[in-house]
Amino acid sequence: MPPFWPFGKKKQPLQLDEPEPQAIVYRKDSGSAEETLADSSHRKSDDYMAAVSLFGNGDTTIKRAEEQSQFYEGIVDSSTRKPTTQENFTWVHHTDGYHYKKKSDGSFDPIPHKKNNDGTYVPYQS
Repeated sequence: MPPFWPFGKKKQPLQLDEPEPQAIVYRKDSGSAEETLADSSHRKSDDYMAAVSLFGNGDTTIKRAEEQSQFYEGIVDSSTRKPTTQENFTWVHHTDGYHYKKKSDGSFDPIPHKKNNDGTYVPYQS
């Protein structure tokens, strides 16, 4: 006797009673292609407006895409860039043996540093 199979037999998927949509054929020399492309009646449907609202951050107005190259600043080489702000801080030697940066607003940088013999500070790495 074959083992019991808990799953049913494969069932055929239900078929829809809809006719297949007609294929749209575009021809270079016919004027019907221009009429079909110029038809914008789909933009008035509720489904279209809901999709525009969903992908347009809730805005239902449709506007033409802008040229994005005007906002492009190009590739910036980080070695030629000047620092924008100079951070003001003082070094504080803590009782745990490490040095910490005390910022001008009174807060501390949580990264401990070691002081080298030449007077430079390097972050502590465990």
